[in-house]
Amino acid sequence: MAIAEVAQTCPRTSGFSARAGCVTMLRYGVSAAGPVAVSGAHFLASLIFLRALPAREFGLFSFVMVVVSFGMSLNVSLISVPITRNLVTGEKHTRPICFQMNWLVCGGFAALLFAALLAGGAPLGQAAMLALFAGTFTFRWFARCLAFVNGRTAAAIQSDMLYGAALAISLGALALTRQVNFILGSEMLLLSALLALAPFGPKFFRQQFGALLRGSPKDYWPIFRDLTRWSLIGVVLTELTVNAHAYLVTFISGAGSFALLALGMLLMRPASLMQSALPDLERPVMARAIAARDWDGVNRIQRRFLYGLSAAWAGNILLAGAILALVPALVLKKGYALDQVALVAALSAVIMAVRTLRVPPSVLLQAAGQFKQLASIGTVSGAISVAATLALLLAFGPVLSLGGILLGELVILARVVQMARDWKAQHAR
Repeated sequence: MAIAEVAQTCPRTSGFSARAGCVTMLRYGVSAAGPVAVSGAHFLASLIFLRALPAREFGLFSFVMVVVSFGMSLNVSLISVPITRNLVTGEKHTRPICFQMNWLVCGGFAALLFAALLAGGAPLGQAAMLALFAGTFTFRWFARCLAFVNGRTAAAIQSDMLYGAALAISLGALALTRQVNFILGSEMLLLSALLALAPFGPKFFRQQFGALLRGSPKDYWPIFRDLTRWSLIGVVLTELTVNAHAYLVTFISGAGSFALLALGMLLMRPASLMQSALPDLERPVMARAIAARDWDGVNRIQRRFLYGLSAAWAGNILLAGAILALVPALVLKKGYALDQVALVAALSAVIMAVRTLRVPPSVLLQAAGQFKQLASIGTVSGAISVAATLALLLAFGPVLSLGGILLGELVILARVVQMARDWKAQHAR
């Protein structure tokens, strides 16, 4: 059912706030159903792998999940951004070019992850399977973003739900029969990602395969030169800011050391996934409001966005606290201390709180096409985050290295809020 249809269930009261609040809750409730399903499936997968795999293999799996999030952002910056930007410019010819480039982006990302996993000590077969999963999941994320741009919200939600159900059922069956191992787990991840492409329908696949036969990748160069090079730089620098610990700890201290950080961060994964998923819903809406010069609408969307992310963060805090206080055995096993896991979870919660505040203005600037300006922020924050994380890692170990990530997030928050305020002052007249 479309969100507009669901909204008809809200009371038609004379008070605007009551109906607006109902519509907002339903909108995010329906849209969040998919990300919640994916988050729940990944949470279950992490618990199963935590209990069944050695610390090193669990660390590799957790590293892959971090890098897959980067692949999603990479795809958005290079492919979804120009398609969304066309909502403002009205251009249509870039779509086939972007469809063609999407294949190269997903394939190239999978190849890079394959090489990184081999460098991290993963066996050849497992590295290949996880790389295929990452490429397929990134392709699915592109299809999801395109569905939101085209107003096909139901297809995006169905894909999320199907992925979550397939992964939960397949890994649950392996756990019940005590057959969990690294290669079977990787195969279930890949299979679930492939199944989750089905809701996008035959027309979507005809468009994507047809794009392979039309034009040349060289046709993408003007788009890259004028727009996506800046969004790409911004994504890479932001990745260094928010996930420097994952790369530094994994390659300096080893995947086993990253397992502790991954375990604590696991408790905040629902909020993290919402912060990755909801921008794809709101970015096209903001772009349409900017194109219509509906400044009141832009402000309303941004406030609603912040409220939705804040609610997700608060709910995640309650969930994490309940798990650690009531059923700590759910996320602990031999070799992990409760106080260390709780410390990582607390640091992750603070980082997620800062990120909750900076995501809405960042998405506003993306919808407005301010990618060069966003990239300039990432240059400073990325350098600070990497330097601070490395220094803290070498001086105090993996857990306190998260302080470097927090410092980088605070730098981004301060700059992006000021930039959004300046942009509004210049344009909303």
